[in-house]
Amino acid sequence: MKKFFTGLFSSSRKVKKYDKYLVIPDLHGTYSIYQKVERYIKENHRDDCLVIFLGDYMDRGEAGEIDGKSFTDAGSYYTIRDILKLRRWAIEKDKEIIFLRGNHEIFFENFFIDGSVRPYKQYKFFKNSVESLEYMMQQDHDFSEEFITFLNELTPYYLDKRNGYLFVHAGIDPTNKDISKQAKDGVIYWIRDKFILSKQKLPYKVVFGHTPFFKPFIKEDKIGLDSGVYRSGFINLLEIDGSNYKIIKLS
Repeated sequence: MKKFFTGLFSSSRKVKKYDKYLVIPDLHGTYSIYQKVERYIKENHRDDCLVIFLGDYMDRGEAGEIDGKSFTDAGSYYTIRDILKLRRWAIEKDKEIIFLRGNHEIFFENFFIDGSVRPYKQYKFFKNSVESLEYMMQQDHDFSEEFITFLNELTPYYLDKRNGYLFVHAGIDPTNKDISKQAKDGVIYWIRDKFILSKQKLPYKVVFGHTPFFKPFIKEDKIGLDSGVYRSGFINLLEIDGSNYKIIKLS
């Protein structure tokens, strides 16, 4: 469980206060869409806007070639490769980007950090993404090292108490007020119906991914952004400015 504590510390790190956000939901290795997302970030990013990725960067990606070798899921490698470049760009430009952990990142942590082959044997989509990533990790030591560091430094959630927003991959258990414990127990990466269907008033407006909706799921205290991009071919970004927000659809 050590990796979860690493993320919890990073979730409480001191960052400047923001009123504006750009939120990017699940990408799932859809590299053709990721390229448009990255272009949008670089063309529109302002210093007073915090960019937050909601997790699930890989798995179920597009087929393609890497160094002349064909892979069922080359998109996961290309997506995470360019996310790592974006991360370096943000550091060089002194811009703040937060990368949250999704449930699919837990699969990669289990496999590459903990040495567990269970998800590899259980999920074909995971096996396909691992094959392209493992190939490039063997070819490029720098990529391998940076990828593992990225996994270790993922943040479980981001809470803006001042504006009343909670950014998280899957949601929260509305009956449990201890978000840190929910992160430690893995609830915030996997929960679906208990959170989405709950009528209980939440203390924050929760912005989440994980569960695909054809149209953004918008309630008084919930905004679900996941579009199932690997099937739908489009992604819904969210721009927040205080209490105002708008959806940006990229396809």
